[in-house]
Amino acid sequence: MKKIITLCIFAIALLFSTQNMTAQNTLEINAAANTKTKELRKIVKFDETKMDDVYRVYQNYGIAYKKISSNLDGNAERLKKIDTYLDSELEKILTEEQYITYLKYFRDTGR
Repeated sequence: MKKIITLCIFAIALLFSTQNMTAQNTLEINAAANTKTKELRKIVKFDETKMDDVYRVYQNYGIAYKKISSNLDGNAERLKKIDTYLDSELEKILTEEQYITYLKYFRDTGR
């Protein structure tokens, strides 16, 4: 009986630690999206509504990137797709001039 209770406590502790790791990943992705949005806003100069949209795009990009980041060589095609997604979504949000500035400062030099 003691062993079963110990096993149950261990399983519950393991469950809570897994939830913490997932929460940390989400916090990291959100922080990265926030940083990238602020960096882009400094250079491109766009308004608050666009800032929220850009943040969501970077957040979605971060989630997709996190899924393939452990094997970038094997997921080169998927990386290209999510890079294309990022560019196309930002092109929809930004004006043509802002988008060209984005490409100049962020795409040519990498992220």
